[in-house]
Amino acid sequence: MGEAPRPWRRVAAHGGLAVLLIRHGRTAFNAQRRFCGGRSDPPLDARGSEQVGALGQRLAGELERVYCSPQRRALATAAVLGLEPTVLEGLRELDQGALEGCEFQASLAEHAEFFRAWKVDPGEVLVPGGGESMGLLADRVARAMERVLADHDAEPRGRVVGVVGHQMAQAAFVCRALGEPLRRWQEFELRNATANLLVWDGRAWSLLGRNL
Repeated sequence: MGEAPRPWRRVAAHGGLAVLLIRHGRTAFNAQRRFCGGRSDPPLDARGSEQVGALGQRLAGELERVYCSPQRRALATAAVLGLEPTVLEGLRELDQGALEGCEFQASLAEHAEFFRAWKVDPGEVLVPGGGESMGLLADRVARAMERVLADHDAEPRGRVVGVVGHQMAQAAFVCRALGEPLRRWQEFELRNATANLLVWDGRAWSLLGRNL
């Protein structure tokens, strides 16, 4: 018996747009539990390079187009997918202001008031030091994803594309796409070098797979 078609291929076979929202491979900041946002640009570490190598093997021949954040960790991840990516500035990670590069635990204590407010409603609370809110991030990524849909509208139906980006950015978009409040973003977290599968049927988005 042949191998069962992968879920994104089933979507494409029925005329839908399957979008694999792919998180980049691990960086030293990830390993050290440091905030790694839109201003930080560390490369993949050795483990991250291994992860994206395996990702490239998993997705070999599966994608028809690739979109990518301009940040180095995302570009290095996209490079294993076998297609020249379309770089979209709007896919950049959340601007984490004064938190960029800082250790999680120390920051939780230093900015306790901010984190209390963020937990209640990250959509409106700006990260200290000139950073973004989750609402601003979701708006920005949604505009970038409009480019993906526009390209799809101009091409034959039934396609599989990859969008390589970041933890917070993809989670904010999933919340926005599904109509979920942004305070639920952590429910859509991704492990490094894995993907959430979103499906566009011409009218609405649905989430078909997690951490693929």
